[in-house]
Amino acid sequence: MADQVKLTITLEASLAARLSAAAAERGWASESLAADCVAQALEVAIRHRVLIERMEQVDAAILDMAQAVGELGAPSTGIDLSQICRYRKGTGGPDLA
Repeated sequence: MADQVKLTITLEASLAARLSAAAAERGWASESLAADCVAQALEVAIRHRVLIERMEQVDAAILDMAQAVGELGAPSTGIDLSQICRYRKGTGGPDLA
C-alpha cells in the first residue's frame, strides 16, 4: 500500500476562508492544516467505532451471564432436593431431627 493516499475535499466558502486565515496566522499551508484536521477527525472516528464495538461485546457478555444466572436460579421442577441431602430422617444416615 502507498505511504499516502490523495483525497479531495469540498468546503463551503466561509469555512475555506476561515481555514486559510487560521493557516496563514501560523505560517502553514491551508492544505497542510486541512490534512491534519481530517487525519485527527478520522482517528477520533476510528477510536469511537472501536469503543462502541467493545461496549456492544461487553453488553452481550453481561446479557449472557445474566441469562446463565437466571437459568441457574430458576426453580427446578424435576428434582426433589429433599432426596439429595444425606442428613434426613429414615435413611440410616445421621438423623438431625
